Amino acid sequence: MMRGHKPYTPGPPQAVAKTVKYRADQEHVLRRLGGALVLQWDALPEDLQDLIVDQAAMVDDREPAPHEARDIENFIRSAKVVALAKAPAADG
Repeated sequence: MMRGHKPYTPGPPQAVAKTVKYRADQEHVLRRLGGALVLQWDALPEDLQDLIVDQAAMVDDREPAPHEARDIENFIRSAKVVALAKAPAADG
């Protein structure tokens, strides 16, 4: 344990007033994570879905545009899921 730091004690998940900082060359990773989340959306509990939408509405973006919870929910509902033409090759 590092001196002067409190140990992490998890509590119930909640939307927080924080944002993610990343380099422009890492944006593709963030997009992939977002896409993966949308693909798994229906398998998530409703309370977790609500929390993620609330958090997404609070997170800053590089592009100045309004992102309200309703806009995010509409996006998730209207996003089209398509099969990949070819499965990605497994590393190994």
